[in-house]
Order: sequence, then C-alpha cells, then structure tokens
Amino acid sequence: MKYLQLIRKKLLPLLLSVAVIGSQVPVMAGEFDTEETKESIAAVSSGESEEEEKISESEVPEITEEADEIEAPSPDSELELSEEGTAEEFSDSKDDTFGDGNSETDEEGIEYIKGRPLTEEEEQEQLAPFDNLPAYSKAVEIGNDTSEIPMGRAVSYPSYYNAAQQGYVTSVKDQNPYGMCWAFAMAAVLETSLLTQGAGSYDLSEEHLAYFFANRNNDPLGNTAGDVNHHYGTDDYGNVDYHEGGNDLLASIFLSTWSGMTTEEDVPLATDSTHTQKTGVIPDASKEYDAVAYLKNAYFSDYSVNALKSLLTANKAVAVMYNAQNAYYNANTAAYSYPEETDDVNHVVTVVGWDDNYSAKNFNASSNVKNNGAWIVKNSWGANWGKDGYFYMSYEDGSLCELVSATASRNPEYSNNYFYDGSSGLTSMKLYEGEKVANIYKATAGNGKAEQLGEVTLAAMSGNNSYTIQVYTDLQDSGDPTSGTPAYATPFSCTQSMAGVMTVQIPKVVIRQNSLYSIVVTNAGNSIVQYCVEASANYEWCKFEASVLKGQGFIYYTDDNSWDDTSIYSRPLTPRIKAHTRTLNNEAEIQLSKTSMEMYVGDMETLTATVTNSEMTASGISWKSSDTNVAIVSATGTITAKHPGTATIFCSGNNAKGIKASCKVTVKLKQTTGLKVSYSAYNKIKITWDSVSGCNRYVIYRGENGGKKVKLATIKSDTPGYTDTTVKTGNVYDYSVRAAYVYTGKTTLYGAFSTTVSGKAELAKAVASATAASGPKNTVSWKKVAGASGYRVYRKIKGKNWERLAKVKSNVTSYQDSKVQGITTYTYSVRAYRIVDGKKVFGGYQASDYLLSYPATQKISSVKKTSKGLKICWTPQKRATAYVVYRKTKNSTWKKIATLSGGNKSSFEDKTAKKGVTYYYAVRAGVRNSQKKVLWGSYVAKSAKR
Repeated sequence: MKYLQLIRKKLLPLLLSVAVIGSQVPVMAGEFDTEETKESIAAVSSGESEEEEKISESEVPEITEEADEIEAPSPDSELELSEEGTAEEFSDSKDDTFGDGNSETDEEGIEYIKGRPLTEEEEQEQLAPFDNLPAYSKAVEIGNDTSEIPMGRAVSYPSYYNAAQQGYVTSVKDQNPYGMCWAFAMAAVLETSLLTQGAGSYDLSEEHLAYFFANRNNDPLGNTAGDVNHHYGTDDYGNVDYHEGGNDLLASIFLSTWSGMTTEEDVPLATDSTHTQKTGVIPDASKEYDAVAYLKNAYFSDYSVNALKSLLTANKAVAVMYNAQNAYYNANTAAYSYPEETDDVNHVVTVVGWDDNYSAKNFNASSNVKNNGAWIVKNSWGANWGKDGYFYMSYEDGSLCELVSATASRNPEYSNNYFYDGSSGLTSMKLYEGEKVANIYKATAGNGKAEQLGEVTLAAMSGNNSYTIQVYTDLQDSGDPTSGTPAYATPFSCTQSMAGVMTVQIPKVVIRQNSLYSIVVTNAGNSIVQYCVEASANYEWCKFEASVLKGQGFIYYTDDNSWDDTSIYSRPLTPRIKAHTRTLNNEAEIQLSKTSMEMYVGDMETLTATVTNSEMTASGISWKSSDTNVAIVSATGTITAKHPGTATIFCSGNNAKGIKASCKVTVKLKQTTGLKVSYSAYNKIKITWDSVSGCNRYVIYRGENGGKKVKLATIKSDTPGYTDTTVKTGNVYDYSVRAAYVYTGKTTLYGAFSTTVSGKAELAKAVASATAASGPKNTVSWKKVAGASGYRVYRKIKGKNWERLAKVKSNVTSYQDSKVQGITTYTYSVRAYRIVDGKKVFGGYQASDYLLSYPATQKISSVKKTSKGLKICWTPQKRATAYVVYRKTKNSTWKKIATLSGGNKSSFEDKTAKKGVTYYYAVRAGVRNSQKKVLWGSYVAKSAKR
C-alpha cells in the first residue's frame, strides 16, 4: 500500500500537468473573435499543447482540471427551503411582462413581445447581437447527475416563478461593445444576493471584475506575490484586452480573494474606444480590493431542470452558459432553444425564474422544442433587446451548462482574508477519505494586536463533501501544520452540499500576532473529494501562473502518516483554503472575566481568558486549582464546585508562566429553598423542601405559637422531608431548614437558613356540597374528617349572614334542610371540631357552591266555570319563571294541558273541559337555575265540575 502511495506522490506533479491539456477546459464566453483565438480553441479541443507532456491513458490523473460528480444542494444554512419562504416568495400567478413592455398571447398560445409579429427591420435589430458573438469552445463538465436534487424532503415547485417580480433582480444592463457577458452575469447574481438579504440595491462594476481578474496585484496581506491571471487577446491598440471573454466558475474563484466587487460609480465601464490601456483610462490599482459585495459562497452545478429550480429557489438568480445562435432565436416571442446536446457555448446570462406553461409554439421550428416550459432569463444586451431585456429559454435547450449561483456579504465580520491562491484556475486534486490538506499562515494583519479567526473558506469541484476542520496555533515547526496547540478538543465538522466555494463559520480562535497558525481540512466521509488547488494552468484563452513558496500548502497521506510540502512538486500547488480573521484591541496580558466569585456546590461556571500575546507564547492556556477538593477546573476554564471552602484558580500561558491571572473561588452550600408544609393533620405536620447539592445533612428548626425557633432534628440528606408528630391540635408551628456539610474531623459548614413556613395542627378542612330537591328541601354532605369529635352545619342565604343549622355526631356525613324557602339561593358549610383539653378546636371549611331551591308547593286558589270552560286560578310565586297546568279525570292519568311562560301568570282557562265532567287540576311553578335547568315545584290538586 505504501508503495502505491509513493508512486502516486511521485506521479502527482506529472498527473497534475496532464490534467491541464484535457479536452475540456473552462470556456470563454462573450470573447473576442479573432482567427488566432479560433486556432487556439481548435488546439484545445484536439488536446494539443506545446508546453505540456503527455502520459498514457493507463496513468489515471490524481489531479485534474475537471471535477468529479457533484450532487445538487442538500439542505444547509444557505440552501434549505423553509415552508414560510416557499409560501411567501413563490406564486403560480403569472405577470405578462418582465418590465414595462407588453406581450399578447394569440389563439395558438404564441406570446408576441410587441403584441404582434415584428417587422423585418425590427427582427434584424433583435438578431444583430448574435452576429457579434465569438467562436466558441468547450465548457467544463462539472460532472454531477442533477436529475434529482437531495433537499432533505420533497420539494414541490410552483408552475411559475419570477424573482424580478419579487423585487430581487436589478435592472437590465448593456455590455455593448464588449464581450463581458460573464462579468455582467456574475454582477447580476451578486446584486440579487444583496437584494434578498435586504442590503439594498447596488449596481456592481463589471469593469472592476474584468480588469482586476486580468491584472491582479498582491493581496492586502502580501501573501500572493507572483500569482498571475493572464488574459490572452489584444484590442485594436495591441494591448491585452481584458474585456473579451470569461467564465463564472473562474470568476467565483477569483472573487473569493475579495478583489471586487465595487460599484459602477466607483469604477465605471466606459463604452468608447478611449477606454484602453494605451490611453491609460483604466481602473486605478488602489481600487483593486475596494468592494461593496464580498463573495461568501458560490455553487456550481451541471444543468437539469430540477438543479436550476433548486438554485433559483435558494438564491433567486443563476448564471448559465449556453450556445447562442440567431438561427434558434424567435425574435417575435423572445424565445430561444438550441436543438441538440452540445458542450459548445458562447454566452453567459442570468436565469431569474421559470414558467412551466410557456408554450412550445413560441420557439422556432428549427429548435425542435417538444414540450412547454421555459426559463425566464435576464440578458445583458440592453432593455431594448428581447422582452425588456429578458428572453425565454426552453427547458429542452441542449447547450445549457455550468450553473453558477452565489451569495454575497456586504460587510464581513472577519475582514482580514489570508490566502495563497491568488490565481484563479480550476485545478483540483483527488482527496481520499482520511487524507488532509492544510495551509500555514503567519498572523500579521493585526499590526501588533491579536486576531480572532472566525471563518474558513473551502473550495471543491465535487459535492456532498464531509469535512472536519482543526486550527493549530503557535506552530513550532513551519513544516508541520499540526505542530502547535489544537484549538478544538474535537475537530469542527461541516458539509459542502454542492461544488463551488463555501465559507464556513467556525468556533472562534484567538491568534497572537506574528505567530504561525494552520487550517487543517480532512476528508471525513467521502471516498473522494475533488478538492480545489491553485496550480499553474493554461486554458489557451487565459493562463494562470501560481507562485507557490515553501511552507504554504501541505497534503497529508494516511498510508505513511506524513505531511508533504506541496511546493516540492514539479508542478507546485496550494490548497484553496482561506482564513478570515478580525483584529482585536487587547493588551499584552491575560485577563480573566472575573477575579473572584462565589459558587455553590455542583455549580459549573466558565472563566473567559482574554489573551493578547505580543509578550508571551500562545501555545495554549494552563488552568490550575489550589485545592481540587473544593473546586476543579477544566482545560477550557470551566470550574466545577466540589465541596464548601475556598480555592484559587490560576491561568497562565504554557510558555509564559510569569504572566498569569487568578480568581478566588468561594464555594458555599446553597440556601435551602422550596420549603413548604406538604401535609397537616390534627396530630402531625409534614414539611418538604428542594434538595441542596453537596450537603450530607439537613437541620430542622421549629417554633411554637410565635415563640423562638429551636433545633428540632438533624436528618441525613437522602431523607425526603420531615414529619413532625409532636404537635397538638390547634397550635401553630414555624419551621425553617438549612443544609449542612459535615467534614470528618473538621467543622461543619452550613448553608443559609431557608425562609420560614408555618403550619397548624388542625382538623382537615370539611368540604361541603349541597343539592336541592322538590319540597322544597336541600341536602348538604361532606366526607368524614379524621379526628373529628363532631360537626356543625351552617346555612347562608345569598346576601345575608351565616346561621347555624345543626350539630351532628362524628359518624354523620350529611344533613337535610327541610326549612327552606322556595326559589331562594343558599350555600352550606360544615366545620369539624375536636375536643382538646375540654375545649372545642374547630377545623376549616369550604362552603358549597350556591344553589337555588325548588319553587314552593303551588296551591290552586279556585276553579271557576266560564262560558267556554273552567278557569283555574292561583297566587303566583315571586321569581318563578313559568307554570305548567295538569288535568285528569277520575278514570284517567295526569296530562299536561298548558305551559305558561312568565312568573306573573295567575290563571288559565281550560276551554276543552266538557260539561257535566268532574276534573282535577294541578299547577307547578318553575324556575330556571344558573345551569339553565328548570326546577319544577310540587303541587296540591283541586277538582271542579263544569
């Protein structure tokens, strides 16, 4: 195995070189169209190169300009869709316009951009930009199968979406007269990112991006001297023309160096012939690292409908490459589709939405579009081209490729960008599972002040990558990235869902000025990660020269457990690992967040050490306790209080023992809390409380009837509460408790007294419940009270005073009150009593709910004959709400013959009574109680003959 590894390491520079001359290289889109360029493209397509050495196909490249397969985005902090976001930002409703233009759909479903077919002159104007496009070359195949995008859950896309309608797209720009479509697409993607974050609307400078991509200088920290991006081709004056042609994969790598992008106002794009290097009208070099939009993440993917919708869902705008030929553009409908699969491309545009129902009839017959559905695309040919500067591109376009989306940061929290990869090629290497790459940096950005590392930027040409990241500070060996102190007890884990550039927030690390630190990245779960590295590369239309010095980049091989300095290879390389820091304002000392503290047993508290290391080493921090029986301290400053007492916690640098800080820790037992009387009876009171960590005893104190408290008992800490059985019925007792820790052979330490709670030795509360019955009569009942010698029963009419009804024996648990008024509201209570020392000591009570008594027995005052029958008369009852009248004969049963609403009713005429028949009549008064139930009173019958 080691032999194979050695062969691989020896072949690595050669394999790296072979990869450069593969048949697929980063495309130049929108470039100059010279015969020299066409010849170069032809040479690249055929795999010819004068500078590089070929090897046989049996030697498999370990490092390549192409990427392995990548998966499209899985849910992470950048790409996951929230249900709220889907609901709010997407709509199936379709706006007929992109901007202010009009469109009209005819009966066949064709959408004319002017509501009619164009004139011949208008059509020629729309097709003219295609004539200026250059010869085209082959695009990079990112290599992933994007037919299915793992989103962590099923995603249902609406049939129509347009980010421009959501306010996420800036205005259409015009790249004329330059072939800068790639720069305009990149600017559009980042402008959209700022809009989606609510950062405002920006017009980013394509000139700034294009110029400094081709004319880069050393970075602000001075780590990339000698790294060159060389753009081939010349303008009319013989100067290198940086405007013509580019690629947004390369642009993303370049922007990760934070060169760009600034505003159009700051670095404008001139559109006349004077804007050339010959006349000196070029951006000032001092503006290279001026930026209002810093690249945070870039996402690369091959084309599929699902992949593009997924990226649009997450980021609202996606740059795409395609083959733009006027033969396949329908100027009448602003619809385009290349009819067959091809890797040949020549233009970059920005997709901002989709329409699943866009009719296939809108495309030229030569495009051979079979199905409905098209992308909504923002072009860079001005607002007068296409449909307000936009056009539709069929889902079936065979040339669509190289999807690039990105997110931008307006004001990075960590503003120092450490990196060595100043050139922008797409070289990548195969990083096998367990293998590592690392960069070593020297902290210099603070100019004498310490720095805080908070972000790391990684790059890969494969997706679904799993990494661990470890930071080592104060390296002792500049040739070993792990020769310092690891910042994390366990390496930080992260995943990269898609190919591209990823900025990861990591746990913060303080780094002393002028010390060496390293970022170590491990392939933690993939068979292969196609990890991006900087290496010299020649793509024919552009060339990248990488200046790789000793002590910058490293690769770790698991077979021989060793680090290789990547500068030693015949084709030197540097892993694309960037470190973002911010400058701190600390003095040269160690300061603890506290110099003294009080803790309770079992508590944990972390001391924060603020360290600036201009006068001391930063190989780590040592923590020590003067008495580990009282308190212990972890390697990260977390103190755990063990037992009551006092200890001093010391903190110092491992190699600077003379500079230290200390904190005095006093450990106490907590005050006993939660004390309460959980149960009381006529002969016992039970108290409980919350347990106190660290104690082994509890001391209970008691006072009687307001007297001074004295120690009642001492119990072990595992006893759950205390029951006092020495109480007398009727007396009030005050209790308090405190925790104690008894040392063997030492003085006992106590916690603070609890608050005082009082309890009374008393009979249990008698809870009364009452029911009403016809009569009227009410019954009150209760449960037997332990220790009771007897009970007293009380009654109260609502609005009046209590009155005692009866005294009953201890074995009685109910009492019937027959002396109640009709339709009257009563409540009842019962009190148990116990005879103590010849006196009655009463327990508490809980009155019953108020209840309404039944109406009084209703009597009939008279039954009179009338011309039509018999009239029954009675005296109405106050508060009655209804009456019912019943009738029977000698040989029949009672039958209700009337229900009368209203309490003031006093008579009823029975018009159905027959002459000569004797009838019996009864009347019942009724009242509706609070439960909406009608209580009907009893009756006294009266007879009469008609």
